[in-house]
Amino acid sequence: MIGPGFIDAGLAALREALETAAERAGLILRRYRITRTAARAFRAKVRQLETVLRRLVVLMAAEIETAVIPETAKPLSGTPSSETAPSEDASAHPEPSRRTSTRPRGFILIPNSRYDPEKFEALRALPRGAPKPVDETPLVHRYDTLRALIENPQALARRMARHLARWKAAGDSRPHCPAQPGLHRLSPELGAIASLLPRVVNDSLKDWYDSG
Repeated sequence: MIGPGFIDAGLAALREALETAAERAGLILRRYRITRTAARAFRAKVRQLETVLRRLVVLMAAEIETAVIPETAKPLSGTPSSETAPSEDASAHPEPSRRTSTRPRGFILIPNSRYDPEKFEALRALPRGAPKPVDETPLVHRYDTLRALIENPQALARRMARHLARWKAAGDSRPHCPAQPGLHRLSPELGAIASLLPRVVNDSLKDWYDSG
């Protein structure tokens, strides 16, 4: 089993990658307005880093001994238990079939953006053909939220462990972690860690069907 040093190295590499992405997008120094291209690039990078973090969290959760919590307990990230939250990475926090669907359950790291009527009206007031300004608030929120989770993933891992324990007790299929695409866009260190995660995550769950 990969030791805690592997997880610590992964979190450190994630932290560095997030800071670099935020700096390139212009979210840290704020010397200029963020362009739409820069905003798209930052969102894509954050989604990629969230995938790596989810897989590290599953790896942490696999080492936690926890009792199965009642079905009426509060679901992860405030999502109602009757809803399915979207997820970029089905491998890191999948929902087994439940006999009705093979669609994975999502794992929300970042809350959905709220509708702001004032910003909507400001966009409508722009002259036709004028470039629309980029709203930096959701970008900063995603940056702050992901940074906080990277700094303190323990609570997230405990919640993940409770979800895994409940699914295992219910007889659901073992989660599977496939290879992550686009690793060439990561730093060499983070790319190497991300390339190993599918194997180590799957190995950490290899006792899923053991009765004892």
